[in-house]
Amino acid sequence: MMADRIYPSHGTGAMNQVEIVENEDSVEILTLAPHFQAHGFPWRQLFGYGMSLMLTAMAFILVIAHVLPVTTLVPVVLTLAILQASIQLGVFMHLRESRGMAWQILVLGLGIFMASCVVAGSIWIMMFKSGVA
Repeated sequence: MMADRIYPSHGTGAMNQVEIVENEDSVEILTLAPHFQAHGFPWRQLFGYGMSLMLTAMAFILVIAHVLPVTTLVPVVLTLAILQASIQLGVFMHLRESRGMAWQILVLGLGIFMASCVVAGSIWIMMFKSGVA
């Protein structure tokens, strides 16, 4: 059975028709419909961009100026990197703005796993390069 429903489109005030196929495998279209809201000036994105620039500059200055010994510098720079990644995930990747966090956590975990495999594989190759070549 086919049914037509009308949903407002983004910003124009015009209406779009959406077809809904009703069977046992269908998903309720209202949960998948985009929810556009009128946004003002993007203060949150500017804050995230400024914080990212500031954290990058801090790490750069700490490394270039040799302010800390190497044994302290590496954990500090890694902490700044983790803080910057969390800010970018929250602000630019909209990690907290979803209705279903389970998929985002699953995909984020898969991304971290894949990045860890690439880093571990690169370290493995660099450590045992004489046996590979």
